[in-house]
Amino acid sequence: MEKRKSNKYNSYHAVNGVLKENRSLYSTIDLITQTVGEFNAKLDEIDEVAVRTELDTTGETAAKKLAKEKLARFASELAASASVYALETANIELESALQYSYTDLRFAPDNEALHIAMVIEAELLPHREHLEKYLISEEILEELHSGIEAYDKAMVRKGGAKSEQAADFIKLSDLFKEVDHILAKKLDRLVLRLRSQHPTFYDAYSNARMIVDL
Repeated sequence: MEKRKSNKYNSYHAVNGVLKENRSLYSTIDLITQTVGEFNAKLDEIDEVAVRTELDTTGETAAKKLAKEKLARFASELAASASVYALETANIELESALQYSYTDLRFAPDNEALHIAMVIEAELLPHREHLEKYLISEEILEELHSGIEAYDKAMVRKGGAKSEQAADFIKLSDLFKEVDHILAKKLDRLVLRLRSQHPTFYDAYSNARMIVDL
């Protein structure tokens, strides 16, 4: 959470604390009680969304990185092995199609790396009957396919986490505006009406509100 919003967030909770401690002073005034209820409901929403925006997506990033590393290494090894078969059978097109190194996959953009791995798989499958001699069995091809699926899913999870977090940031901004409206246009004015009767409460409330400007 950026500093400005963090200051506001702390202020909201400070205000909430003052309101709770002094509830007996306004509990019989329906309009204030209702407005405090609106404020508390919005603050609960902010708390919930704030937790999500602060969640670290490092886990998703690490999972994607690991899946990409594993796929890059495995797919490039199979491409290298199968290229020997292509060489020995004078299959120039196949040999050319398999000219992908570990570096090509590992450092390619995520979607491109996935595409390269899928190309390698597509090139190997028609020759599966001849590749066992070159250390590529049916089980190995299945493992390659599983690696491609794992990497694809890891990218989706990471992308989904980013998308959801972006939506939460927008939601958080909207909630801050709603709470600011409740405070500035309603509670501040209603609490001001109590200043003469309850100056200590008013001063505590005002001090809590001033945190916003730090």
